[in-house]
Amino acid sequence: MKVPRVKSISEESFIENYIVGNTPVIVTDGMENWDMEKFTPEYLIKEFGDEKVQVYNDLFDLQTVQSLEKYINTNFFRSEADGPAKQYMRWYTKLKEVEFYWSDSVFDRLKNAWSQPYFIPDTSLVIPSNKNAEKRTINEYGYPYKGLFISGKGSRTRLHKDPFVSNAVLCQFHGQKEIFLYSPKKEQDVMSKGAFVDVKNPDHIKFPNFSNITPDYEDILSPGEIILFPSGWFHDVTSVSDSISITWNFLHATQIDKLCKHIKNNPEDDQLEIARFFLKDEISKEMKAEELIMFFKNKFEAQNVVLG
Repeated sequence: MKVPRVKSISEESFIENYIVGNTPVIVTDGMENWDMEKFTPEYLIKEFGDEKVQVYNDLFDLQTVQSLEKYINTNFFRSEADGPAKQYMRWYTKLKEVEFYWSDSVFDRLKNAWSQPYFIPDTSLVIPSNKNAEKRTINEYGYPYKGLFISGKGSRTRLHKDPFVSNAVLCQFHGQKEIFLYSPKKEQDVMSKGAFVDVKNPDHIKFPNFSNITPDYEDILSPGEIILFPSGWFHDVTSVSDSISITWNFLHATQIDKLCKHIKNNPEDDQLEIARFFLKDEISKEMKAEELIMFFKNKFEAQNVVLG
C-alpha cells in the first residue's frame, strides 16, 4: 500500500491525524518555496567540498571520515558496471557533548535556503524543548538527529525505528528513495533479541514470523516531498538514485505520556543522553530516569503515567 499523500494540510490536522494518529504521511507541497538548487551535489561540492564528513554502512556503523567532495565523487554518478554504492553520508548537527565532525556551520550557511515546513509544529515540543514557549524553527535551532543524508544510488539504511519514541521527518531534495514501513504492532515479527530483520534478505530461522507479514506501506519518495515516520514505526530506506535529504526528529506535547512510559521501561537507554542534551537548559545531565519522568510530568502535566 502507498503512503497517503496530502497537501494544504493545517498544522492542527497534521498533529491530530498523523502525530496523535501515529500514521505515516507524505506531504507534497511542504518544500515549494525552498531553494532546491542549494542542495544539489554540484552546489554542495562547490561550497562545502573540503568539509570532513562521516560515512556509514547500512547497519549505521561508522566506516570512515573523508571530505564531502570525495564521498560524492566516489559514490555519485556511478555506472552499472561500478555497481551500487554501499555507504552513505550521515552528517548531523551537534547532538552530544563530544568533539566530532558536526554540520552546524553548514546548516548556518544554508538556513535561508529552506524553512520550517508549514504543517509541522514548532511549539509545544517536548524534545527539543520550547523552554519559554518560543518557536523552534528547524532551520534556526538544533533538533535531535538533524542532518544531511547524502547517499549514492543503492545505499541503504536497514530496518530500524527511531530512538526514544520520537517522530522522524525526511525531506527529499535530490533523487528518490524507496521506503518500506512496518507498523509498531509488528515488532515481534521484525525484531528478535534486539536485532532487526533484513527485509531484503531475511533470516527465516531467526525471524520465523516474517514470512507471514508484508509492509504496511511501500513507496518512493521524490524531490519536493516530505515524509513523516511516526513514533515506533519501523522503516527501511534505499536510495534508488543518487540522493540528498534533510532529516530530524522531534516529540510533540501530545506524546508526553508515551515518552515517559518509554523512559520508565528503558531507564538505561543510551539514546537518552541525546534527549538530555536538548534539555540541557532545564535539567542536569546527571538527571536519572525517574527524575526525568517527574520533570516531564510537572512541565506538561502528563496524565496516566505510573511510576514504579
